[in-house]
Amino acid sequence: MPSVKGYSIRLVTGDVERRKVAVEYITKGLASGGLKPIIDRTSTFDEMMEVHRYLENSGQFGKIVVTL
Repeated sequence: MPSVKGYSIRLVTGDVERRKVAVEYITKGLASGGLKPIIDRTSTFDEMMEVHRYLENSGQFGKIVVTL
């Protein structure tokens, strides 16, 4: 059964060994397809004002990608 688990990088940023293990876990998970980022939308840098308005209204589910 699928599950959603939150992850905060703040838990490991101060500990070099924990950070190394976390980066390895994420890298392997992305490479294998076991971890899939949820992208809500992709926008251009020129659309940044619209992106901020969207975020302020808490309408997103997932990450917002801004391309340069």
